[in-house]
Amino acid sequence: MYIIQRMLLALLACLYSTMLLAESHVEIKISGIEQHLENNVRLFLSIEQQKEHVLITEGRLRRLHKKAPQEIARALQAFGYYRPDIKTELIQITPDKWQASYIIDAGPPLLISEFKLSLTEPMGEDPEFQTLLQNLPLHKDDIFDHVQYETIKTSLAKLASERGYFDARFTEHRVEIDLDNYEARVHLQYDGGSRYSFGEVTLQQNILNDSLLRRYLTFDTGSPYLLNQLIDLQQALNDSDYFRTVEVSPGQPQSENTEVPVMVALSPRKPHRFSFGLGYGSDTGARTKFAWQMPRLNPAGHRFDTETKVSQLGYSIGAYYRVPVLNPRTDQMVYSTGVVNETTDTSESTLRTIGASLKRKRGEWRESIALNYQQEDFIVADQRGDSTLLIPGINWSRTWGNNFIDTFDGLRFDISLRGASENLVSDTGFSQLHGSIKAINSLDAHNRFITRGSLGSTWTQEFEQLPSSVRFFAGGAQSVRGYAYQSLGPLDENNEVIGGKHLMIGSIEFEHSFTGKWGLALFYDAGNAIDDFSEKLERGAGFGFRWKSPIGPVRIDLASAISQDDKPWRLHINIGPDL
Repeated sequence: MYIIQRMLLALLACLYSTMLLAESHVEIKISGIEQHLENNVRLFLSIEQQKEHVLITEGRLRRLHKKAPQEIARALQAFGYYRPDIKTELIQITPDKWQASYIIDAGPPLLISEFKLSLTEPMGEDPEFQTLLQNLPLHKDDIFDHVQYETIKTSLAKLASERGYFDARFTEHRVEIDLDNYEARVHLQYDGGSRYSFGEVTLQQNILNDSLLRRYLTFDTGSPYLLNQLIDLQQALNDSDYFRTVEVSPGQPQSENTEVPVMVALSPRKPHRFSFGLGYGSDTGARTKFAWQMPRLNPAGHRFDTETKVSQLGYSIGAYYRVPVLNPRTDQMVYSTGVVNETTDTSESTLRTIGASLKRKRGEWRESIALNYQQEDFIVADQRGDSTLLIPGINWSRTWGNNFIDTFDGLRFDISLRGASENLVSDTGFSQLHGSIKAINSLDAHNRFITRGSLGSTWTQEFEQLPSSVRFFAGGAQSVRGYAYQSLGPLDENNEVIGGKHLMIGSIEFEHSFTGKWGLALFYDAGNAIDDFSEKLERGAGFGFRWKSPIGPVRIDLASAISQDDKPWRLHINIGPDL
């Protein structure tokens, strides 16, 4: 029992002494050099690293302080300073507080008097390596920086690996530090060897036809190896929505034929996918959506999906059969059928459609060529009708920018042309051209301007026979704010809106972000659906709140119809991406 008590007392004494030692504080003061040099000095200083050590003692502190000049000198050499003048001081301010001071004059920098870097062929003729050589961080007469020197070596090795120079090696990598003449001489010789090519691509899957999958490849067997093309293939297969997992990996380089085999391993997604959503918009009121998707119907990559939407304005049901064509990454044939029922303040419509469209990419543009057969029952003011139209159409769109959800600088442009002829199934003829543009320009990190415009024209001899889905209306959160959804347009003799042949809308908005998620906007809109471009445009103006929510930007606008006599106010709510 006595022995145990003594052991406990000894343990308590050790703990107590450790607590006392831990209370000692060492302040490290460094002056005379630039911040990046000071940061590196602190990384090298043992006294800096151990100043909070629980077992620090005066003797240990003095030993660490004595080592400091050599450590400081090594830290400065990394940035090309080999003749520093270092003044040191260690004082005890209080019984439990010490101060270590280091006044440093880095001295003159060591300059590069000779810089030689050569690459063997074919690496020396590779445009990417030529670009790298043109942007080296070190040159003759620069300060010799060990970190930048190692960066050059690392960059060469990394680019060689990415571009298929798997046998590349440094036959010379030498730096001569001449302290007598106080200069550095750099010699680098990089032997790239032969450039490897893509070898056989092996597909490990039983999901899609190999012929379809190989259309996702942007390289051929025998073409120069590029790691970026493998990354691109991985991303494209992930985006295809056919697969649960995608693994694209290069095999072991084959030195006998300088080829790199490629392995693609795929596993399928589940055969069915369901989604359900709830929402609200001032144009549609409360709304809900249900969707069912079959991502893969057969080995040819055909898909099927349906979507049902219900809102306070009505409902829509659509079914789509999709077939990959041409470039399966971007191009598809879509066969569709659907019903849309909508009741607004100005019209009622039930539209039944069946059609086909080719959606493809042309350079940076998206193109859609469509042929739709539609039957529509409609009521506009006191006009009631049944319409049958066979409508061919084409649309081009392009978006500029990096982030389409929350954009600081970007542009979207759409233009479409469609029409119908009485000589081809339709009971009336028309031609219609419509274009829209939206631009977002940042002023700084917190402010941006948003401008948008829309222009459309319809040519027809029998406008009264056109259904409401083909007429132009204006008003709403995406049109002229301050007015109800599709409430603007030419009036009949009873002052009821009947829609117009033309559409003209313009908007300018200034948005300021107070924090990362909240902001305020001021806006001015003008536009209308008209029968003649000389007719009056309605105007709306107001302010709004912006919130970057987890589901996308939310816009809440309060707008006044300033061209109306009583200037009524209307609330608009919109959720969705910027572009």
